[in-house]
Amino acid sequence: MSYSGQQTFRAAVLAAEGVRQQAKAAAFVAYGYVAANLATYQTAIADADVAYFTAVNTAYNALNETTGLAGFGGPIPGGGWTPMLAVA
Repeated sequence: MSYSGQQTFRAAVLAAEGVRQQAKAAAFVAYGYVAANLATYQTAIADADVAYFTAVNTAYNALNETTGLAGFGGPIPGGGWTPMLAVA
Protein backbone atom coordinates (compact mmCIF):
# COMPACT_ATOMS: atom_id res chain seq x y z
CA MET A 1 0.00 0.00 0.00
CA SER A 2 1.35 3.40 -0.98
CA TYR A 3 1.82 5.78 1.93
CA SER A 4 1.53 8.85 -0.31
CA GLY A 5 -1.63 7.40 -1.83
CA GLN A 6 -3.06 6.88 1.64
CA GLN A 7 -2.32 10.45 2.63
CA THR A 8 -3.90 11.77 -0.56
CA PHE A 9 -7.00 9.68 0.17
CA ARG A 10 -7.12 10.93 3.75
CA ALA A 11 -6.76 14.54 2.66
CA ALA A 12 -9.57 14.12 0.13
CA VAL A 13 -11.88 12.59 2.74
CA LEU A 14 -11.11 15.33 5.25
CA ALA A 15 -11.67 18.05 2.64
CA ALA A 16 -14.95 16.45 1.57
CA GLU A 17 -16.10 16.31 5.20
CA GLY A 18 -15.26 19.99 5.64
CA VAL A 19 -17.29 20.92 2.57
CA ARG A 20 -20.18 18.76 3.79
CA GLN A 21 -20.18 20.43 7.21
CA GLN A 22 -20.12 23.89 5.65
CA ALA A 23 -23.02 23.00 3.36
CA LYS A 24 -25.02 21.64 6.28
CA ALA A 25 -24.33 24.75 8.34
CA ALA A 26 -25.39 27.02 5.48
CA ALA A 27 -28.56 24.98 4.98
CA PHE A 28 -29.36 25.22 8.68
CA VAL A 29 -28.94 28.99 8.69
CA ALA A 30 -31.19 29.28 5.62
CA TYR A 31 -33.77 27.02 7.29
CA GLY A 32 -33.98 29.19 10.40
CA TYR A 33 -36.72 27.03 11.95
CA VAL A 34 -39.22 28.30 9.38
CA ALA A 35 -41.62 25.51 8.47
CA ALA A 36 -41.85 26.69 4.86
CA ASN A 37 -38.07 26.17 4.49
CA LEU A 38 -38.04 22.60 5.84
CA ALA A 39 -38.22 20.80 2.49
CA THR A 40 -35.39 22.93 1.09
CA TYR A 41 -33.32 22.24 4.20
CA GLN A 42 -33.84 18.48 3.94
CA THR A 43 -32.90 18.53 0.26
CA ALA A 44 -29.75 20.54 0.98
CA ILE A 45 -28.71 18.07 3.71
CA ALA A 46 -29.26 15.12 1.38
CA ASP A 47 -27.33 16.87 -1.41
CA ALA A 48 -24.42 17.55 0.96
CA ASP A 49 -24.28 13.87 1.89
CA VAL A 50 -24.42 12.77 -1.76
CA ALA A 51 -21.60 15.16 -2.64
CA TYR A 52 -19.53 13.79 0.26
CA PHE A 53 -19.98 10.17 -0.75
CA THR A 54 -19.27 11.01 -4.38
CA ALA A 55 -16.01 12.70 -3.39
CA VAL A 56 -15.00 9.77 -1.16
CA ASN A 57 -15.79 7.27 -3.93
CA THR A 58 -13.75 9.29 -6.41
CA ALA A 59 -10.78 9.40 -4.02
CA TYR A 60 -11.19 5.69 -3.25
CA ASN A 61 -11.21 4.76 -6.92
CA ALA A 62 -8.14 6.92 -7.56
CA LEU A 63 -6.34 5.17 -4.69
CA ASN A 64 -6.99 1.80 -6.37
CA GLU A 65 -6.28 -0.08 -3.14
CA THR A 66 -8.37 -1.77 -0.47
CA THR A 67 -9.13 0.47 2.50
CA GLY A 68 -12.18 -1.23 3.99
CA LEU A 69 -14.84 1.30 4.88
CA ALA A 70 -12.47 4.08 5.94
CA GLY A 71 -14.03 7.41 5.10
CA PHE A 72 -17.39 6.11 3.95
CA GLY A 73 -19.15 6.70 7.27
CA GLY A 74 -17.55 10.03 8.03
CA PRO A 75 -14.16 11.53 8.61
CA ILE A 76 -11.31 9.16 9.35
CA PRO A 77 -10.36 9.35 13.04
CA GLY A 78 -7.00 11.06 13.32
CA GLY A 79 -7.08 11.47 9.57
CA GLY A 80 -4.64 14.30 9.51
CA TRP A 81 -1.69 12.34 10.83
CA THR A 82 -2.20 8.59 11.44
CA PRO A 83 -1.33 5.90 8.90
CA MET A 84 -4.34 4.23 7.33
CA LEU A 85 -3.42 0.82 8.70
CA ALA A 86 -4.04 2.14 12.22
CA VAL A 87 -7.79 2.30 11.53
CA ALA A 88 -8.04 -0.92 9.52
